Amino acid sequence: MHRRHFIGATSAAALAPSFAPALASAAEPPIAGELKRLTEPGRDDNRATYMPDGQSILFASRRSGRSQIWTMQPDGSGARHLHKSSANDFGRVAPNPAGTRLCFGSDRSGQSAVHVLDLQGGAVTTLSDTAWWSFGPSWSARGLIAYFSRKGGNQINLWTVQPDGTQARQISNQPGESRQPWWSPDGATLAYSADQGTKAFQVWLAAPDNTGARALTAAGDWQQPFWSPDGRRLAVSAKVDGPRFRILVIDLASGQARPIQQPAEADNVHPAWSPDGRRIVFTSGAGESAALWLFSFA
Repeated sequence: MHRRHFIGATSAAALAPSFAPALASAAEPPIAGELKRLTEPGRDDNRATYMPDGQSILFASRRSGRSQIWTMQPDGSGARHLHKSSANDFGRVAPNPAGTRLCFGSDRSGQSAVHVLDLQGGAVTTLSDTAWWSFGPSWSARGLIAYFSRKGGNQINLWTVQPDGTQARQISNQPGESRQPWWSPDGATLAYSADQGTKAFQVWLAAPDNTGARALTAAGDWQQPFWSPDGRRLAVSAKVDGPRFRILVIDLASGQARPIQQPAEADNVHPAWSPDGRRIVFTSGAGESAALWLFSFA
């Protein structure tokens, strides 16, 4: 396993370039590695993440008839229904650092809200205000959960909350949509996408209370940032030079953005790094045609 070098908010800001990343062109060769499909199309498998020990992958799927939380081995084998409910449990599932609890979106309260599942006892705790649509949680190494919600003015805002549902706090107040927050490995920096009301999303970096927020990208459409385990790169889904979203890797020190190997005739979205930094799992396609794919670095 690769040794991890964690960076805090100050060093993350220092690594991040003050210019937009160099946009990867369609002609640029992808990062060397191996591409493998993990699941078959037709089940709406999507939004995968790894458990902290890297021994299994969490994902949402409609293979049981409604969106539910599933798990499988890192090679795509042994898929099983992890949490059965009468609701739609969907979105990216984010484990706590110990791998004992999961936060996720679910419509079990009538519309999408953020919940925490205790894997041992099965208890589910509601974290967000059920009067407002909320989605996309991320669990930090410091125990704080971030998510995005229609609550608080604007179209969509970022919120943080404790795992027991207390101390909910709106941290963004930008025009348009601020969404898809993901914590750096040490929990000191949030990466998220925001459109400032333009409908074209850019990647932003900020402290946990959204102070010092600034855009990392400036052109194109950049969404779903996900930190590498060493805190020095971001995997994103971006549309910069063609009709499809592609998975790119941004090096924060240089600003260079390069594509990984991926299917060419589909949108490729929701990248997630493995805990050892050697792989990226992502969704290719949409709806029933969606399947999970794995890119392994050479």
